[in-house]
Amino acid sequence: MARTHWFWGGLTAVAIVGQSGIAIAGDCWLDIYSEIGFKGEHARIEGPAQLPNLRSVAGADWSNRIDSLAVGPKAVIQAYRKESFRDQPTANPNHPDALRNWGEKPSDSGDEVSFGPGQKHHHLGELDFHHNINSLKIDCAK
Repeated sequence: MARTHWFWGGLTAVAIVGQSGIAIAGDCWLDIYSEIGFKGEHARIEGPAQLPNLRSVAGADWSNRIDSLAVGPKAVIQAYRKESFRDQPTANPNHPDALRNWGEKPSDSGDEVSFGPGQKHHHLGELDFHHNINSLKIDCAK
């Protein structure tokens, strides 16, 4: 069962959502943002968590809305294009030049993407996941 905690600061509300069960204080989380560069609407999801859909994260529908993210120092994230952690064939990526610069082929673009502890991505379009995440798994490193 997910729990939501609201923190108010100025005019901004930040939600923290977590699965009941094992609590790892402070370091296992995922911050999601609706805009490039860690801007726009924001929610923090505490791990460990398995979210087969993003229709009700912090009281809002985050399906196909995540554009940038930051991973906590003890979190490991798997993000999926489809709900329920399912695969979906992909079309050509949005930024094939960026993929080539990283030594990857556009065909390497998959149906899920992983993020390790402490990683930040200012624009998920560079990974062909711009507004294209519909389920998440958050595991906590010991």
